[in-house]
Amino acid sequence: MLQFQPLSPKSSLRLLLLILLTYGSGFLTSVWTGSPENINWYHGLFQSPGTPPDWVFAFVWFILYGMISVSAWLVWSLASHQYFYYQLVTQVLWVYTFFEAHMLFYSFLIIFALTFFVGEMMKEFYRYSKLSARLLIPYLLWIVFAAYLNAYAFMYN
Repeated sequence: MLQFQPLSPKSSLRLLLLILLTYGSGFLTSVWTGSPENINWYHGLFQSPGTPPDWVFAFVWFILYGMISVSAWLVWSLASHQYFYYQLVTQVLWVYTFFEAHMLFYSFLIIFALTFFVGEMMKEFYRYSKLSARLLIPYLLWIVFAAYLNAYAFMYN
C-alpha cells in the first residue's frame, strides 16, 4: 500500500521548474493565439465541423500542461528528458507557424514532428513509470486532433 510522503525541497523545486517550463511555453504561445489579428484570421478560416469553441482550447491546454509537468517530474532522475524539451520547443514552433506566420502546410509538418516527439517521450518515460507515460495519453490524443484540424485548415483554405 502506498503511503503519502512529503516532497523533498529538491523534488519540489524540480516540479516547480517543470511547471514553469510548460506553463511558460503556454503563456508564450498565448501571445500569438490571443492577438486580435490572429483571432480574426483564425475565425476567418474554413474550419472543420469538429472544431471546438475557443474556450475549450484554453481549458484543455491548462489541464494538459499540468499533466505534462507531473509526467516529466515522475521520471526526472531516471529518464532522458531530451524528447520533453524537443516537444516543448516544437509545440511553441507549431503555434507560431500556424497562428502567427499563417503557414498552414508547414505547421502541419511541424505538428507531425510534434506527434513523433510526444510518442518518443511516452516510450522513454514508460520504461521507468507507466503512470508517467499514461499521463501523456491525453496530450498525444489532443495533438493528433490538432493535426486533423490543421490538415483540414490547410486543405480547405
